[in-house]
Amino acid sequence: MKLVFKYDLEKEFYNLRCIRGTLNHVWKPVRGIELELTEACPDLDDKKAVLAFFDQKRKKADFDIDEKIKSLTSDWEEISQESEKRFKRLFDTDIDLGDVTAYATFASMFGYNEEESLFFVSLTSNNSNNIIIHELMHFYTHILYEEKFKKAGLSCQRFNDFKEALTFLVNTDFHDLVPNVDNGYEKQRELRKIMADKWSDCRNVGDLADTMIKSFAESNKLAIEKTV
Repeated sequence: MKLVFKYDLEKEFYNLRCIRGTLNHVWKPVRGIELELTEACPDLDDKKAVLAFFDQKRKKADFDIDEKIKSLTSDWEEISQESEKRFKRLFDTDIDLGDVTAYATFASMFGYNEEESLFFVSLTSNNSNNIIIHELMHFYTHILYEEKFKKAGLSCQRFNDFKEALTFLVNTDFHDLVPNVDNGYEKQRELRKIMADKWSDCRNVGDLADTMIKSFAESNKLAIEKTV
């Protein structure tokens, strides 16, 4: 895998579309830059207004974006080889993610698109490697298990909950490489605990995926029976 960092003002709007379309929460900012954006741009589908907002952030930044891109690259290179080894061990796979682009953003929420091999990472925080590990974990999970969930008749929401809860592995298996705790979304908090408990009985993520697919399917069956 080759990870390249870039800043592209146009991609700020793309990231906004990604995070507004997530299944993990309802868009309702209460603080930070997303709240500023919502107040400045009542119509978040107005691309021109959204890009003007982020362009002002870019112009007022107290750091050089090109230097920040170099810093992001340098920080990632320190752990990239070891991280890829761990991904391949955890997922029991030899797949190569190929060329992946990490677009830096002024936002504090980060979208991704595994089909286009891109995700977003913060320009302003000190936990870029946490974000990178989290997002790359999503890539592996989509590639290896999304189809299995579909074939089992499980919904997109079920797969989404699984791949978000799976990021507990950032804390258990990458904690020496990244500085901050990955808390995930509130929506999957309980599922994270359940999957973390089951993890000790699994050889790899494939085993855990099979266990959770079976559990989800049984839960769906019970829900259907209760309605009959």
